[in-house]
Amino acid sequence: MKALLAWLGALLVAVSIGTTLTVVVFLGMLWWRGALDDQRVLAMLAALQGIEPPPPPGPSPLDTGPEHPSLEQLVQARLQANLDLDLRENAIDKSLADLRVLQAQLQTESRRLDDWKRSFDKRLADLQSAAADAALLELQRTLEAVAPKQAKEQILRMLKEPATPQNDPMRDIVTILRAMPLDKRKKILAEFKTDEEIEKLADILRQLRLGNPDADLLRDTRSQLQQQLAPTR
Repeated sequence: MKALLAWLGALLVAVSIGTTLTVVVFLGMLWWRGALDDQRVLAMLAALQGIEPPPPPGPSPLDTGPEHPSLEQLVQARLQANLDLDLRENAIDKSLADLRVLQAQLQTESRRLDDWKRSFDKRLADLQSAAADAALLELQRTLEAVAPKQAKEQILRMLKEPATPQNDPMRDIVTILRAMPLDKRKKILAEFKTDEEIEKLADILRQLRLGNPDADLLRDTRSQLQQQLAPTR
């Protein structure tokens, strides 16, 4: 009987020790995880004692909230902002100046290219005009060298060709006859005898009377000058 009582006493002691260790381990885990702060401990003790837990501490009267920047910090921030703004304005001004310089260079280069193009076009036109004049002079000499009847036949054949802006047979014939000596011209024009030939001769004489092709050249030149001057007015 004594042995049984001793065994039960040892069992109770072991259970008590185990329970105490379990509670200690549990409380240690809560404290380690941050779930057991001072406020919670006070609340648990107050509950065990059967009294009201103390209220949580309010904000301290000395707590003035977040720290406000000082006047010196505000001045430094304003100076830094002004410095950044000045740097941006200087960069913009420099970019604008570079852009104006580039624009002036492009305008100068454009004017130079325009002058070169006009010079080239004039030289090409002069060469083309000189070549055309040389060809007409050679044709004039050929018509003067052949018989008047044969020259008339060649003139009529030329007049049958269609007129284009680059090739106007009537203009070329009138130019040749105007530059031809009077006696040569008279002999050639005397060969126009049939009604159809006389009709062609009337057209030639009409162009000579109107002053063509010189008059057409003057009118075209005046028209081109007016078109060039019109936008600048």
